[in-house]
Amino acid sequence: MHANSVRSRSLLRRALRLGASASALGALAWSVSPTTSSGAQTAVKHPTFVYLQTDGSQSYFVLEGDGAKAEAAKLGATVKVENESSSSSTTISDIQTGIADHVNGFIVVAPAASLGPRMVSLANAAHIPIMASDNGFAGSNHKQVPFVGIDAAQFGANSGKLMMNFYKALKWKSSNTYMLLITNPALPTIVQRTTAEQKAAIAAGFPKGHIIDVPTTDNTTEQAYTNTGPVKTAHPQAQHWLVTGGNDDVAFGAAKALVAAGVKPQNIDAVGLGGDLACQIWAKGAPNVGFRGTNYIYPNAIGASAVKELYNHVVHHVAFPGNTYVSPIRMTRATLHKVDKAC
Repeated sequence: MHANSVRSRSLLRRALRLGASASALGALAWSVSPTTSSGAQTAVKHPTFVYLQTDGSQSYFVLEGDGAKAEAAKLGATVKVENESSSSSTTISDIQTGIADHVNGFIVVAPAASLGPRMVSLANAAHIPIMASDNGFAGSNHKQVPFVGIDAAQFGANSGKLMMNFYKALKWKSSNTYMLLITNPALPTIVQRTTAEQKAAIAAGFPKGHIIDVPTTDNTTEQAYTNTGPVKTAHPQAQHWLVTGGNDDVAFGAAKALVAAGVKPQNIDAVGLGGDLACQIWAKGAPNVGFRGTNYIYPNAIGASAVKELYNHVVHHVAFPGNTYVSPIRMTRATLHKVDKAC
């Protein structure tokens, strides 16, 4: 994190929809350089890109946009960051607007993977390269577009292992411990994260029958909070709770709901993914809900890397590398300020 992240801390908490849902298979679905109507390659020295973010009001995406703009400024390019408000129709409309404006490339955080074929078809017809950020997607040929983000399975496995490390240290009995897995079936990246978290718990010896799936549609604290209440009520025998999911927001929201329902924070082992709420939870006065750890992501680096790859492709005709992943960094209360230096 750099100075830009300090300003962004005051914005709405981010919803981590970041992730690496792109597979390595066919990652280079786009290697088309800008062309003239005659098919000749066009020289572009100062390209303009559009960065479409599924929820640009979230602080994570603000930081990602800051990273994209900073990198573009260094390269002599322009990046227009657009908030799609989790709307598929708005995303398609903004791609059509970008085509009409003759932009030189699209970077898209897709609100749903199912939108991929339509987006790729529009960009392909206009001879404009398109790549994915955070949420991977593919064209109608099922080939993933170039991707920058996280390896969702790797991050999920790390969060699951971290949660189980705490569980073992707490020496709780599995007979009276239950696990909340906060999911979002519509986003492949979240599915990959939560599947890996569940596998890590089972591999560590936790009973599969005590893992409870709690689905959301938007990966927010609010939905996780609302959807957890009925689960807690239905399991009065539970004395301890493990909590994890696709991002920090849902882990915090579910843990908060447990506390509101009478569970003491010391009986909750909640682990997030992304690190976006860690500063607020551990250093800015958020209530203690048993949030014990997370895996940290640098969103600025994701935005910057996406712009650099698109710039090199458009200006220097360099082939996309396929998938570019940032590495997870485990973070606890004890390591907060060492990892997140802006906090």
